[in-house]
Amino acid sequence: MSLPRTRVSNNEIVARVRAAYRGSTDDWPKLESAIYRVFGLCNTQQRYLDPDAKARVADYAVQAARHCLSVNDTTLDEVDLLICGGIARQYFEPATAMEVAAKLGLHRTHAFDVTSACVGHLEALQSACAYLSLHKHYRSALICTSELTGNFLSYDIQNVVDLQHKAAGLTIGNAAACLLLRRAPGPKGSIRLSAITTYTLPEHWELCQAPIDGTLSSSSVELMRLSRLITPRLTSMLAELDWAPNEVEHYVFHQPSEVMVRKVLQGMGADTQRAIYTHHLYGNTTSASVGLAFHELCKQRNLRPGDKFVLGSAAAGFTMTVAAGRWIA
Repeated sequence: MSLPRTRVSNNEIVARVRAAYRGSTDDWPKLESAIYRVFGLCNTQQRYLDPDAKARVADYAVQAARHCLSVNDTTLDEVDLLICGGIARQYFEPATAMEVAAKLGLHRTHAFDVTSACVGHLEALQSACAYLSLHKHYRSALICTSELTGNFLSYDIQNVVDLQHKAAGLTIGNAAACLLLRRAPGPKGSIRLSAITTYTLPEHWELCQAPIDGTLSSSSVELMRLSRLITPRLTSMLAELDWAPNEVEHYVFHQPSEVMVRKVLQGMGADTQRAIYTHHLYGNTTSASVGLAFHELCKQRNLRPGDKFVLGSAAAGFTMTVAAGRWIA
């Protein structure tokens, strides 16, 4: 994982909104209270934001990739595939993965991007699984995501109606993460994947958008309502694996808010303590949040052979991607 050095508190975010506020002084307390209510519902406490709007997306991915290689005792010459699965990008072509590969020092590799909003990292993982299945000589794949918001967050919020479409942006943090997929287990343990599935409802594509030349807008209430679709899909996947929800020791989910993660698990009848919660540490790091959550889980818990994992994310689109597997030593 890789984070900016600048940690930003809720109070600083509210101060940025206040600096852009042009409304009545008498109306400000109502708006301020509504912002803090959003933070409370999500359990947002802090986030990391790079103050430089020109910071390189690829540079953060490179840092995360180097850390991933080091942790897994893997050298660059073992990497046959590199996929970037983030939202953020600073050009239309070439693929960001090309810049990442070049800066890592990969002179010969297969590199490309996958973009699918907040499920991009897991979609890239699914793509890597497919490529390793197709190309038997591929030994391992680096799967990166790097999320820098640059100028895409707006603090120009003049009333509660504005807040409804910009509240999600106030909880977002910057981060990069990297996963390593390979045929042989890692020396320190790894997840052996059992299944990956994706579910989409394209008719909801307008609910959350980050335009090329604009700022993020998200209909958070409507998106949260779609969370009702997550529980039955997760339950169905676990049934196909013959796993009961409470047999899964570790749920590693995207972190749009803590309350949503808890709601999904409660709907499945699973113990909410089986999930890892990182929103209070990093905010919503979009596609990087599954990688960060997995990193925190490895720090906080003792993993045992046979432990069951579910990694999942839901995203604008509407799309959800879920991977399941067991820990092997």
